[in-house]
Amino acid sequence: MSKGINLPSMICFRVTRFCNARCGFCLAPPDGGVHPAVAVLRERINWLFANDVKTIHFCGGEPTIHHQLHELIEYVHAQHRKSKLTTNGIALSDRLVRALFTTKTQVKVSLHGPKAHHNEVVGCDAFDKTVANIRRLMAAGISTSMQTTIVSGELAVVDWTVQFCIDNGIKRVSFLPFIPRGNGLAQRSKYELSGSERRNLQELVKQKRRKLLNRMDIRLNDFNIRPIHVVEPDGSIVLEKATEAMDELLCRIPQSPSFI
Repeated sequence: MSKGINLPSMICFRVTRFCNARCGFCLAPPDGGVHPAVAVLRERINWLFANDVKTIHFCGGEPTIHHQLHELIEYVHAQHRKSKLTTNGIALSDRLVRALFTTKTQVKVSLHGPKAHHNEVVGCDAFDKTVANIRRLMAAGISTSMQTTIVSGELAVVDWTVQFCIDNGIKRVSFLPFIPRGNGLAQRSKYELSGSERRNLQELVKQKRRKLLNRMDIRLNDFNIRPIHVVEPDGSIVLEKATEAMDELLCRIPQSPSFI
């Protein structure tokens, strides 16, 4: 590792930036870059483990687009480490669902509100597939939570999402205020929350958390103020901040000569 760089125990690991949706607020839209082979990704995972990372959080793009994702999850488990997965839930193969169950991988599914709103913001007819796969994961005994991005004018989505979780037995949900990154930068005037909306969202989430204490874990994850470490598909490790202009390239994971 480059001298002076400390990584967290859990890191977001982008297996690809390709996706089967076109979210208007996507933080990491397809960039025409690489779709790495599983051997390359395994090597990067080994390097992360050697540098004190304990949990690989598979993300994207849409990680389920990578047809060998199940192999990577099983590989992490074989190294006695933990894995997590964030997905839009549109397409989950039987092999992947089995791997998620056997490795006890925690899964977070993005669902952004009722059908019309969800389909509008993700740019495709995805709601029914995502809901069916949430229920499929739950029925399979896989630890499943939800995350919902909140955009301007749609604070009512909080009530809808919490009720959806109650109705479907989901015990944890995270609300994400819109972030002006990726596709969201061009959609900033449409989706960005005003100062009053942000304050109202914070208060609403607090109220829901108090009301459902001991029944549901309700969180507000504001990545506008909390940077995250991300491994990009090209092997670079980036500290992502509120905007891409503020991002910090920390290092690049060394690559074996056989993969160059």
